Amino acid sequence: MRKTFSITFAGLILAATVVFSQIAPVDEPAVCYECHVDISDLGNKAHVHGAFESGKCSDCHNPHASKHAAMLADNEADLCLSCHEDINIQLALSSVHQPARNGECGKCHLPHASDFPAVLSHETTALCASCHPQVSAWMEKEAVHTPVEGGECLTCHAAHGSANEQLLSEQVPVTCFNCHEQDQAFSSAHQGYDISNSNCATCHDPHAASLPKLLRPNQHSPFKGGKCTVCHLSSGGDSFAIKGTTTELCTKCHRAVSEFEKKPFHGHLNLEGSCTTCHNPHASATTDLLAAKQEVLCMSCHFNATGEKEKAAYITHDGMDCSNCHTPHGSDNEKYLTSIDIDLCAGCHEAAHRSSHPIGEDAIDSRSGQPLTCLGCHQLHGADFEKYLPLNPAMDLCIQCHKK
Repeated sequence: MRKTFSITFAGLILAATVVFSQIAPVDEPAVCYECHVDISDLGNKAHVHGAFESGKCSDCHNPHASKHAAMLADNEADLCLSCHEDINIQLALSSVHQPARNGECGKCHLPHASDFPAVLSHETTALCASCHPQVSAWMEKEAVHTPVEGGECLTCHAAHGSANEQLLSEQVPVTCFNCHEQDQAFSSAHQGYDISNSNCATCHDPHAASLPKLLRPNQHSPFKGGKCTVCHLSSGGDSFAIKGTTTELCTKCHRAVSEFEKKPFHGHLNLEGSCTTCHNPHASATTDLLAAKQEVLCMSCHFNATGEKEKAAYITHDGMDCSNCHTPHGSDNEKYLTSIDIDLCAGCHEAAHRSSHPIGEDAIDSRSGQPLTCLGCHQLHGADFEKYLPLNPAMDLCIQCHKK
């Protein structure tokens, strides 16, 4: 029996060898170009993908059948990363460009050839503006940062991934000082202060501005007047020491804010740095000298530890700021709410539930034994259903109370 098996197995190998030897070699890419005539002309482009230039179409495409678009041999991300292994390292960094994170290489690059370096689908400015529409608005500003004006986004940003926020190639101010020499003129413009470790973007817009020197439009009065010593101890040198604590210094002028310390909830005022946690003491692109737009600023601390949803899912009430419902400095109510219970919502939703579900003193929430408020059915942030409902209103929400 063993002898019979050996003979049979040897015969199969021999047959396979004969069949394999009879497979005619394929003249790639000539045989492919017989049908894909339009692809053959791409070799004349200024920038040709190395894989395409090699003429081995089958390195990327399956010539017979595939479960991937364009007959690719694998999904787009894995196929590209099989050669571009260095990109894998960048994808593991803390800040990753969204198309790269999603494995959408084709959003920026063409697979065969291009008129632009790195086989990009468009020149850099147009390519970036296709996802970042603010780029077009920057170009209309009176002062445009030279790299932005020249479409050199990669002078400051990494294309795929970075260890720094905003995909910066290096941290600020290192990335700034790569171009801006810290000479005598630079020192004089900053009144002799040593800003070699400062965040330049707190005063200057890194892309474009309506003011010279890319200064941010909303400026603190002492900063605007060049009166640094109103807040700082000296007019130059390597120290930015201020005259007292942040709270003491700010409330000398902003006395009304100190009144919030008398409120039951005023924890923000007790933070280290207090005012400067949220405000930029020099200049800002937002009102009230905020360090960022409210939705960005507030979310930098809030909803950090939930891990349940993307942060954007918690931003509700389109067109409204967080301060429409919360008072940022202090409040008589928990969560810094401007008011509580029905009054919080009735300021905008005055007619809600006048002829539908009862709320108020005459409607007791069976779960708490307290009068039913808007928050008994609606939640302020991160709701999964319309009308800010946390559960399906078809049944799941209602049976929380109506069990019979």
